[in-house]
Amino acid sequence: MKEESESFIDTLKYQFLCCYPLHCIDWDAIPKGLTWEQHKQLIENTALQPLNKKYPIKISYQLNFLKRLLQQLEKHCDEVHDIVYESYCAVQQRVAKDTTEKYAYKHYVQPSLDVSITLRESKSFVAEGTTGLCSWQASIALADYLVQNIKLLRGKCVLELGAGTGLCGTIALQCCGVRHMLLTDGSHECIELMKENVLRNFREASEVNDGEYEIKGKLLNLCKLEWGSVSDMKWPNGFSADVILAADVVYDDTVFDSLTNAINYVFKIRDDKCEMLLAATVRNEHTLNKFLNLLSTLDFQYIEKDVMPLDKCNFYWDRTTPVKIFQITRKS
Repeated sequence: MKEESESFIDTLKYQFLCCYPLHCIDWDAIPKGLTWEQHKQLIENTALQPLNKKYPIKISYQLNFLKRLLQQLEKHCDEVHDIVYESYCAVQQRVAKDTTEKYAYKHYVQPSLDVSITLRESKSFVAEGTTGLCSWQASIALADYLVQNIKLLRGKCVLELGAGTGLCGTIALQCCGVRHMLLTDGSHECIELMKENVLRNFREASEVNDGEYEIKGKLLNLCKLEWGSVSDMKWPNGFSADVILAADVVYDDTVFDSLTNAINYVFKIRDDKCEMLLAATVRNEHTLNKFLNLLSTLDFQYIEKDVMPLDKCNFYWDRTTPVKIFQITRKS
């Protein structure tokens, strides 16, 4: 019973810190008969967790999370520890002030990988004219796939298109032995946010030039790249893409021509000696197929890869809408 309770508390901590959607949390898995000390542990591992106190996640999420937690504890326990009610009231008092805040944090923690990543991101899906200022589920899914297949990136130069907050690239750089990472986005605001997130997560990073960092012998560059102007891109010294990454970039068919142009250009300058890993949230099957068909007209081929199942994943993301991952290469 004790092991079951500790496992549940740990799982809930990681889900809370990354703002895992409340409807995805298995609230029925809460162990019956939790002790008062375990009630306290639940709060100390979520609302009062040191990461959340230093870099708080969305207040609205915290409030709704604690409300659901209270409901479950009141249903299954004779009494609920005062700290749970006190935490709920404390968060409730912060709601009005929080409405003026445009940004909050998310934390992706996985002790088995020695990973703890804190990202500042927009609380809105669309901000500053871009959707890239917050993390999306396909980016987390791709990161999870990469850490389970480290050999795909080990010792290689990796280019990410539409990197947004830098989530996927940051995890890959930490876990996958990447030699040189180039994170790009068409939004200046995304590049500035990535810089902030890089410096927060890589304390040992040494800035060689503007947007260029050395991290324990590895190189990281952050560059603005508009897909339609990829031929004007000034590539970092010594960078030659072995692998291209992209996540949640195929939801808008009006950008497909410029996106495929960018992909085609990078493959050409590498004499097709590279590959691409694309993760797509399947909101509209027709839109995804339109993009894949466009790739086919440029002599690309693709293979769908297995997404990590929930019971084997390292990070949590909303699986309500399916995510697909494709390995893309040029036909020989």
